Amino acid sequence: MNVPKNLLYTKKHAWVRLKKDVVTVGMTDELQERIESVQSVLLPSKGDELEMDHECLTIHSDSRFFDFFSPLTGRIVAVNTELKNRPELIHTSPYEDGWLFEMEYDEPDELEMLYTPNEYLHELEFGTRR
Repeated sequence: MNVPKNLLYTKKHAWVRLKKDVVTVGMTDELQERIESVQSVLLPSKGDELEMDHECLTIHSDSRFFDFFSPLTGRIVAVNTELKNRPELIHTSPYEDGWLFEMEYDEPDELEMLYTPNEYLHELEFGTRR
């Protein structure tokens, strides 16, 4: 399983790449493997307001729908429209081309609630944050 060291993570398998006041968000390798085959993604819209740990998009696989939860509170500034035509990017490139959206975050303190790569690996293995 791939867990890049330059990202932060959530318990619900989102990754976050910091870029000043904006973050890029995607789903982890762990989650994309659980989903198996992404058929489509219902992305949020630019300008949508998100709340940390609230559903913000839906992923459709062969047989199920999966909810994806916002890692932070803020608003959408960009979405990866390439996923509409190529949802398989989530599987082939979850940390690069398969990113989901970019958002401005409102609560810098929420960043402290995200997992470091080591904490995320520990969570996957033991189900509890150190």
